[in-house]
Amino acid sequence: MDDKECVFDWEANGLNDGFRYPHQIAIIDNDNEDFCNTYNMRLPHYELPGPIALYRTNTNWKKTKEDNPSLYEIMPSILEDLLSYDIIWAYNYSYDKGVLEESLFNTGRSPYLYKDKIVCDAMPFISIASILYPNIIKIPKIESIRRGKKGIYNSHKLENVYKENFSNDNKLTWHVAESDIIATSRLLNKIKLEAPEFWNYRTRMFSKFAREDIFNKKAVWVRYYQDKKQLFPMLPIYERDRDNYFSIDLQKFKNTGGLLEKHKKQIIQVGTGKSKTLPEWLHSSYIKTGGIILDAQWFDLPIEYDLPKENDINEIKDLINEYLSDLKIWPDRDNKYIEKTRFGFPSRNDLSAWNSFHKAETWDQKVQIKFKDPISKRIAKRIIFDNAPEVLDDNAYKIIEEFIKERWKSIGPDQRPMKGYDSGKTWITIPTALENIRKCEMEDELEEHSDLDINCLKGYKEYLLDLDQQLK
Repeated sequence: MDDKECVFDWEANGLNDGFRYPHQIAIIDNDNEDFCNTYNMRLPHYELPGPIALYRTNTNWKKTKEDNPSLYEIMPSILEDLLSYDIIWAYNYSYDKGVLEESLFNTGRSPYLYKDKIVCDAMPFISIASILYPNIIKIPKIESIRRGKKGIYNSHKLENVYKENFSNDNKLTWHVAESDIIATSRLLNKIKLEAPEFWNYRTRMFSKFAREDIFNKKAVWVRYYQDKKQLFPMLPIYERDRDNYFSIDLQKFKNTGGLLEKHKKQIIQVGTGKSKTLPEWLHSSYIKTGGIILDAQWFDLPIEYDLPKENDINEIKDLINEYLSDLKIWPDRDNKYIEKTRFGFPSRNDLSAWNSFHKAETWDQKVQIKFKDPISKRIAKRIIFDNAPEVLDDNAYKIIEEFIKERWKSIGPDQRPMKGYDSGKTWITIPTALENIRKCEMEDELEEHSDLDINCLKGYKEYLLDLDQQLK
């Protein structure tokens, strides 16, 4: 029986990790365009619509506040649909994966419910196909500004890639979840039909088990940078743990002269805590990365490389074993905000309580469920406040109400827009939203934004100003 495959896409309220609250998801069967489901949900009552995200996707701000089901109410239907597939695709999967994990966490579920599925990123998959099969699939080059430099660059923007390969089709409406998944599915099916030998390797490029095989046999693997469409051959040489390895970037190793004394000193300094900078050719490789990992032998890739001398490899392994074997793999986690604490959620002590919470048929029953972990307690109260605030006791209601007021009016450093960014590191505030609306109004005069409609924000400024007055 063939694997069932789907493509999914979220439309969300922003880009910040932990704070990407969705208002729409669409899921399409990759083998049948007619099987396409779109689920709309309102934003949580404690979340303000993000003007920049709405303007750039032509989404009316009122749509995010409409009387649609809450995320908690509609999540069971989304999961039933999404998890009925064996292979799950998304275009620029790292973003959609983040929204999915945050949505599961914010509805009291493990953020990693989909881990038994093979999850594939269509963007690098299509990009690599354009290198191997340039007559079948193409990545366009467009004039743009990157890192302050104007030039001609590869554009992996879905709209541009689709138009490059389906130039006669102008029926899709961009930045709408349903159109985006249709475009992605058609691009994938073009590869499936016209480059079947490449298509047959798709799951191996993303499968944890295929990657374990590559690393276990110490085969040369290929890392891919899609912006410049660059392929980098890598040699795994040291297993840090089951999922983490040290690899040598073979091209950088050759270009920097191989193993030099300064490189040995760098490894020793990192191991003794005097530095954090490893030799540029020594790569910390995580086999669960969302990107593509290729076995260099799978395809006739346009790359050349030489393996290091055996004595150099052994010396590097000895240095790693002596100085880096206990090197901390994961950075300290930012637990300042509850939205950043999804790793390891829910606590084992609360698994039964969450199961009872989800099974309870009424909110009066849900509010009676007792949790042990503080994070579970806060998430449960947020869910109840967003869906049935009337069942909370006066004290719990007041605490959340004050939290929302402070959240909306906050002007701390994490909430203020950072240099080069439209927002701070966290949620949307009234001051930031008003500033973003002004920015959208100025951008609307630019020719490159002629396809955007500032009317999607009509009335939002007045809504925010009125809300600000009410909170004084």
